[in-house]
Amino acid sequence: MREKSLVRIVETELENFKNVNYGNIKFVNYSNAEYRAELKESDINGIYGQNGSGKTAIIEAFDILQHIMSGNTISYDEYEGMFNDDKFMKIYTVFYIECGEKKYKARYELLLKQNIEEKKIQISSENLIYWQRGGSWKKERNLLFCNPYYDMQSILENVSTHIISEDESAISKIRFFKSVQNLAVFCAQKNVSLFFNDAINKSLQVENLNGEEIAFSDVVKALFDFARMRFQIVKVNQLGVNYSNTFIPVNVHTESENEVMQGCIPLFINGRGDFPEEIFNKLENIVVAINIALKAIIPNLSIELVKTNEEKNKEGINIVQVEVYSNREGKRFLTKYESEGIKRIISLLNYLISLYNHPSVCLVVDELDAGIFEYLLGELIGVLAEEAKGQLIFTSHNLRIMEKLDKKNIICSTINPENRYISLKGIEKTHNHRDFYIRTLVLGGQKEKLYDDTELQDMGYAFRKAGSTEESDVKIPFSAEFIELLKKS
Repeated sequence: MREKSLVRIVETELENFKNVNYGNIKFVNYSNAEYRAELKESDINGIYGQNGSGKTAIIEAFDILQHIMSGNTISYDEYEGMFNDDKFMKIYTVFYIECGEKKYKARYELLLKQNIEEKKIQISSENLIYWQRGGSWKKERNLLFCNPYYDMQSILENVSTHIISEDESAISKIRFFKSVQNLAVFCAQKNVSLFFNDAINKSLQVENLNGEEIAFSDVVKALFDFARMRFQIVKVNQLGVNYSNTFIPVNVHTESENEVMQGCIPLFINGRGDFPEEIFNKLENIVVAINIALKAIIPNLSIELVKTNEEKNKEGINIVQVEVYSNREGKRFLTKYESEGIKRIISLLNYLISLYNHPSVCLVVDELDAGIFEYLLGELIGVLAEEAKGQLIFTSHNLRIMEKLDKKNIICSTINPENRYISLKGIEKTHNHRDFYIRTLVLGGQKEKLYDDTELQDMGYAFRKAGSTEESDVKIPFSAEFIELLKKS
């Protein structure tokens, strides 16, 4: 097993992404990583703002980034509507990396375009810049790659391609780029990143690397492993799954000496769920961990997995049939009858446990507060803000959490699409952060406006005007066929 690395997101920037023309966020440990090459602060980051001000854009940008850095393609159906007037979308992220005693800083810039004819979202260019820490950040390496082979004509004409760097002599020492043309064709066909894919990851598993190759290998492997095993994005569509009463999407991260389990397991709560025995055994251990934390959050509540049957499927795999129950003071009932808030807590709890204990874990959640009692959520975030080792990035409308966070942990989205994200200025130690934020919404005082209240005074008039249409004398003509159909019914 390769050496375990630590990766932390310290900055991100968006351009032409949904309703964000430009936005930059420097997370809690940005200054620590930039100037001292260390992580010192609790990395709990809450993003607040009015509806439609770019909060979810950050979550979706991280989702795209996670897919690309895992060596996967981006779903066209899910993201085609984000592109405005055929403009390129840019996602720029800075990472702090520790590989044993070595420390790196890496900046990964993505330029994405939409191919309507082929129904693909393609990587127009990707720029990987990294530094190794000595007395300061030194040995900058800048690797820019634009893949021409999305165009079949370029493949047929054997158009040459190469990685552009400010230090060509250093990059020429990295053997992995000797056959970059073949790799580029492969990546274009698979619609994946040149730097983050299974082929190059496999090629990095060699011995006798030279100095340039070691640094490149450390950075790419660390980011690849981070994206695949320790970076989880919980989008708002998981709420719909919770509300459907079919299953709870349990976000999972567990680590042992030889194995990392990462992903989302559907915990079926409407009837019996079928699990391969290996997955069921792991799910049992996950539920044990969830129950330990759950009882501290909601006294006298625990989750039970009841095995109802075992059988082999056509492939000879042992399948376990399971029912899921809630137990409150000895009273047992199907978990599908729990509130949406309880289901949301169960869904997130295993990953929250993991980021509490592991500095290498990053969880990104859209609408963290959905369905959860605000006082309970505030206490939960308060504990994480004081003691969690990993990183949590979330959006929320619940302002109670602000009272549990330091001002440096609070990010505000603005109504200015040219500068979507700011930190609050002017907060004193004696200020209640929630009250300060609400006062700022009304009175201003920040470098950008946080709330658009221009139409609020006309709200009553708008409601009256909208209601008056019900009393209109306008007649809407129906076709003779439709009137005949009404008569028959």
